[in-house]
Amino acid sequence: MRATMIAVAALCLAGCGQADQAETSIAASPSELTAEQARQYAHDSYVFTYPLALYYRTMYNQAIKPGMAFGQWLHLGTSTPDDTDIVTPNNDTPYSYAWVDVRAEPWVLTMPAIDKDRYYTSQWDDSWGYVIDNPGSVLDGNGGGNYLLAGPDWNGELPDGINRVIRGESTLLGTITRTQLLGGPQDMPAVRKIQQQYKLQPLSAFLGTEPPAPAPAVEWPEWTEGDEKTEKYWDYVAFMLPFIAPNPDDADAMAKLSALGVEAGKDWNPETLDPAIRDAVAQGVQDAIAEFDEWGTNPKLDSGKIFGSRATQGTDYLNRALGTYLGIFGNVSQQAMYLQIPIDASGEPLDGSKHNYTITFPKGETPPVDYFWSFTMYKVPQRWLVANPIDRYSISNRTKGIKTNADGSLTLYFQHESPGKDKESNWLPAPDGPFWMVLRNYGPDETIIDGTFPAPRPVPTGE
Repeated sequence: MRATMIAVAALCLAGCGQADQAETSIAASPSELTAEQARQYAHDSYVFTYPLALYYRTMYNQAIKPGMAFGQWLHLGTSTPDDTDIVTPNNDTPYSYAWVDVRAEPWVLTMPAIDKDRYYTSQWDDSWGYVIDNPGSVLDGNGGGNYLLAGPDWNGELPDGINRVIRGESTLLGTITRTQLLGGPQDMPAVRKIQQQYKLQPLSAFLGTEPPAPAPAVEWPEWTEGDEKTEKYWDYVAFMLPFIAPNPDDADAMAKLSALGVEAGKDWNPETLDPAIRDAVAQGVQDAIAEFDEWGTNPKLDSGKIFGSRATQGTDYLNRALGTYLGIFGNVSQQAMYLQIPIDASGEPLDGSKHNYTITFPKGETPPVDYFWSFTMYKVPQRWLVANPIDRYSISNRTKGIKTNADGSLTLYFQHESPGKDKESNWLPAPDGPFWMVLRNYGPDETIIDGTFPAPRPVPTGE
């Protein structure tokens, strides 16, 4: 069974969706399930709903828990190892987070005009983890504008002064808005000035009209870290389902959820299940988590497929889940390509306690991008930034002081100890243990998107 699951995962990552594997007959309730079915349904349902629960985790931390609110910006500086709200944060484009509840009325996002050489984008995702829009440099230029954030059922007229409507499949929408840091920390005041000009307001406030009646109050469940690996996970899924507009393409996946007893707005009651079925559901969850872990270190993972819209991902639930698992709020390939680097040139997992590593780009062969590229270092399994004595968490073509070799090539050093004062300008410190890297490419050339320009592999240089 395990081998079959991995084979299916390989097919999905190659481009097929799980809808192609739909079963001809799905059990109607837990009482009709065999243990084997329960395990498979739990696996499939966990993969299907993983973004729903983990986006709730992020939303809870940024908009629901005490001190936070919907429609309120959370502007950050450069990321540090203390930032653990999301996995695989970057250190090149300081983040601005916000969430809106559009049940009562749409909201309006206002983007300021900024300097033409700086990259910015306000990426918006729905609760399924689909990327639904990216107002900013790539799609709209740097002139700013207003954008309507609406629910899936909103059908009003587009007001004057609004560039376009942004809508997903949920009434809860979240953004990670990125503002490029140019050159280093000395540019942070300019980034903060831009961040303060991002604006969110209800449509009625934008129009100066009477606001509608508020949406019904919600009793938001407290998120507890680790719940995603326990039976409590299914309660979060059931809680989030009422905020989703069902898509006909998900009918089979929703039927499997129902067969497990997971229903919109109702607590999941595992104690009512036959013990063998309950155990099988728990095993199915562990199967899915193991699958995520396995793909997280697989060099064949296609980062261009793990982030996308409903139009590009469809029912490819595995890739959608992997995007959330490996880098929640990752962006679509037209904005940025994230080349995963889990292994070295010999095929071994990266480990700063065993080796030093280098990557060398021949002259003129650095990643082809419109904006910039950067390597970011993460400790595993957490996929958080690595604390180090020089407080450097990424290295890029914009890193101050970076040096090329005499022949014009560029060598970067990835290791725990300093490679020497003369090379520290090109050093990204690694942990004294396992690590994982991402090469981010902003405004990537087509050769990066189609894989012609592959992820480089670090060369081990010593014990």
